[in-house]
Amino acid sequence: MKRIFTLAILLTLSAINLLAQDCHNYWAVVSPDGNYLYFSSDRQGEGWDLYRSNIDGSNLLHLTNFTGNEFFPSVSPDGSKVLFQHGDYGAQAEIYVMNNDGSELTRLTNNSIYDGAPSYSPDGQQILFSAWDTDYYPEIFLMDTDGSNGVQLTTMSGAFWNSAPRFHPSGEKIYFQAGFNADDHLAMINTDGSGWTDITEANTFGYTEANIFFNADGSKMTFFTTENLGYNNGGDLVMANADGSNWTYLSNAAPGEYYYQASFHPNNGKLYVTHMPATSEKWNIYTMQQDGSNLVPLTNCSLTGLNEGEQIVKVELKPNPVQDMMTINVTGIKGIKNLEIVSLTGQTIQTFEWTNNPSEIIDLSALREGVYFCRISGENTTVTRKFMVVR
Repeated sequence: MKRIFTLAILLTLSAINLLAQDCHNYWAVVSPDGNYLYFSSDRQGEGWDLYRSNIDGSNLLHLTNFTGNEFFPSVSPDGSKVLFQHGDYGAQAEIYVMNNDGSELTRLTNNSIYDGAPSYSPDGQQILFSAWDTDYYPEIFLMDTDGSNGVQLTTMSGAFWNSAPRFHPSGEKIYFQAGFNADDHLAMINTDGSGWTDITEANTFGYTEANIFFNADGSKMTFFTTENLGYNNGGDLVMANADGSNWTYLSNAAPGEYYYQASFHPNNGKLYVTHMPATSEKWNIYTMQQDGSNLVPLTNCSLTGLNEGEQIVKVELKPNPVQDMMTINVTGIKGIKNLEIVSLTGQTIQTFEWTNNPSEIIDLSALREGVYFCRISGENTTVTRKFMVVR
C-alpha cells in the first residue's frame, strides 16, 4: 500500500518508541461556541485518548478509554456531540459518537473496512467521512447522524486517495484531500459528488496540502502544506481564501518542524495549532494569532490540565476482559448515584447502587459473553467505559 504522509505521520506514532518523551497532544478542534478544546493525547501511556479542556487548557476531562487509539474529534454545531475515529488507519477503524462529556457512547459504523476522519454538516444532520470501497484507498462518503443511509460521493480507480472531508460552513460544498501516492492537494465537490474543482494545484511527488479548517463565515481557511520543505521534512500552515487564492504563510518551519493544523476560534482572533518543534519531536497544542504571530504553548502532560488543582475523571475496570467479578475504581466524579451496564444497542441491562466508595466490586455473572459498556453517573459528569465478558 502506498505511503501517505498526512495520515501516516500520526498513525505511526503509536508504534514508535517514545520513552524519551512525556506525551503528545494532537489534533485540536475548538467547539462552535469557543468554550472548549477537544484533542487526542497519549498522556495516560496506553494509547491515544480524547480529552476536553476549557479553551484556556484548564479543567481537563478524559473522554475515552478504549483499548487502542481515538483520533479526529468533530463537534456537532450545537456543541452537544463529538464524533471521532477509533482505531488506526486500517480495517479495524470505525466511527463513534458520544456526548461532549464522554457519555452515551454509540458506534456508527461496523464493518471490516476502514471508516474514519468524520465531520459534521453545518446543520448537524449528516456526517462526512472517509472509507474504503472496493480497494484499500479511501473515498468520500456521507451518512445520517445515526450511521444510516450511507452514500459514496467519490469514486477513483487505482491508487487515488480521497480523504478527510469537511463541509464548507455554507453547507453547499465539500472540501477534502485528494491525491495519488504522496502527491496530495485540496479539492472540492458539490454535496451530491458532482462538480469536482481543484482548490490547490495537483502536486508533484513530495508536496502535500491537507487538514482544512474554516473560519465561522467560510471566507478563510487554514491548511497544512509541505511546499516549502518537501515530503517528510517539515510543514507549514497557510491561510487562504475559500477558493484557494491569496496564500498567506502563517509559519516558517525549520527542517523537521511541523505546523500540522490550525482550528479557528469563533471570536477571540486565535488559532489552535498542532505543532512539533524540530528540537523536541513532541506534538503539542499552541495558540497563535490569525496573522501567524505570538505562538504560545497551551497543553502539557499533566493529568489535570493547566490548573493543577482540578482532577480529571479516571475510571479503571479490572479485570477487563472479565468473567464474573469486576472491580471499578473511580476518581474525579462527584456524587456518584449508580452504575449501569449497557448493551451495544444502548439498552440498560443491569443497574448497581453506588455506596460512595472510590471502588466498587460488581457481580457480572448474569451477563452473556460479549462487549458491554459501564456507565457511571454523578453530579458533575457521566462517563462510559467499554468492557468485555468472557467465559
